[in-house]
Amino acid sequence: MKFVSKKASNPPPGLMTVASMLPRDWNRKLVDLNVEKLSDKQIMWADYLFISAMSVQSASVSQIIQRSIALKTKIVAGGPLFTGDPDSYMHVDRILVLM
Repeated sequence: MKFVSKKASNPPPGLMTVASMLPRDWNRKLVDLNVEKLSDKQIMWADYLFISAMSVQSASVSQIIQRSIALKTKIVAGGPLFTGDPDSYMHVDRILVLM
């Protein structure tokens, strides 16, 4: 988005909302995959990897889930992809539904 000198117009609001509900003493990092790639180092840094996605992002989400499982990082998932089809993500540790 060169016209506003930004890589994206808005950060993902769902993950920002969940992050605000976590204990204040927890360290948090937000990686917006529209802007940057997620490294194995970032996955290993996390005790829990929180993912939010829409169905159009299912292929990249599946890759991230497989990487997280291989690196033994627990996964908490939410958003339209997981809420709409939770049975396809039985290997995710927790699925959140925000209402």
